Amino acid sequence: MNAQEHLLTCLAEECAEVAQEVAKALRFGLDDKKPGQDRTNAERIASEMGDLLAVYNMLEHEGLLPTVTTCFAPKQMKVEQYMAYARTRGTLSPARTALQSDNQEGEGRG
Repeated sequence: MNAQEHLLTCLAEECAEVAQEVAKALRFGLDDKKPGQDRTNAERIASEMGDLLAVYNMLEHEGLLPTVTTCFAPKQMKVEQYMAYARTRGTLSPARTALQSDNQEGEGRG
């Protein structure tokens, strides 16, 4: 195994660990703490995301993957469009998230 394969394997493992923590948060809530643990599910997700981003950063540094931040805006727009569609289908509640509230409050400012 070369360095590229090793880093890509680490990236795949970190993706799986993020997914596992997200699934726990969906089942038990972001503020839940696993018995015997001192961190909430939200804190555990953040920790795993940090690990994921660290490995991605290593791949960027090696010139193997492009800078990830260039992908943020298009993805955010796509997710917002699908959330709006889901609301029209009745599969997503109309309650606003903190992000949506912040965006709408800022719209009126000039």
